[in-house]
Amino acid sequence: MFVLLSCVIPVCGLVPEATAQVAASDPAVVVRVDISGRQRMLSQRMAMASCFVMGDVQTERNIQNAQQAYDLFSQTQDVLRHGGTRDQLEPERDPQVLALLDQSDEIFDTYGRAVLQVSHRDLQSVVVAQVTELDLPLLKLLNQTVGAIEVSGASATQGGVLANTVNIAGRQRMLSQKVLKEFCYVSLGVDRERQQKRLAETLELFETSLSLLETGSAEHDVLAPPNERAKGRLKRARLVWEKLSPLLRRAIAGQELARDDLHRVAAFSEDLLKASQHVVASYLKL
Repeated sequence: MFVLLSCVIPVCGLVPEATAQVAASDPAVVVRVDISGRQRMLSQRMAMASCFVMGDVQTERNIQNAQQAYDLFSQTQDVLRHGGTRDQLEPERDPQVLALLDQSDEIFDTYGRAVLQVSHRDLQSVVVAQVTELDLPLLKLLNQTVGAIEVSGASATQGGVLANTVNIAGRQRMLSQKVLKEFCYVSLGVDRERQQKRLAETLELFETSLSLLETGSAEHDVLAPPNERAKGRLKRARLVWEKLSPLLRRAIAGQELARDDLHRVAAFSEDLLKASQHVVASYLKL
């Protein structure tokens, strides 16, 4: 069982002298961006696991994944609002961030309960609709929250180069779960055409962002890999992605998908998430 860690853009010029930019960063801002960014992943992990439960794919594991993601999401919302000793975070004071947390809590109240119902194999049409229709509105708010936190700390991080890099690397965690959720929906025939379109967009964003992290970009305030460990972790993420992406492209192209294909894709969920988590961790102790 994978343990969750607390922890379309063109590719442009490389970022030189990464260590000089890192030195100016405020660790508290970077940690807050990482933790708030992890909420995006958890929202999609709940949706992905729910879809696999609906499809009876690795059902017991995904029931547990959904429930664990729900619990961690709930705990983290409280930490982002009130602070926490484990992450050494102060209570949030920015009115915009607090308002966004209120809005995401309101959606999560319904969405989270629906996820738990699915995890108990309650597949009533209303419950399933709440899972499939509320995860993206929630994700939109969570993404806005990350952006607001990053902006609020920008003056402390001289433009927030490290925070922005952590934001993009952390977004890969979310995309790793979102892309599998969308493949699952396509495979099960749930809103197939719209999910194929979303799958294509998610795949493109994951690939573009991975390339951006591999090279860095001064134009987009993304650090080049700061050390050999980071390069190795990005290489690992690339290897996992290159094994998975041909299966995803089959779904986008409308090719016939066998049940075994859904099981094969589901088997990538932990490897791709773990690889993406490790990339984020490369930047958190700089």
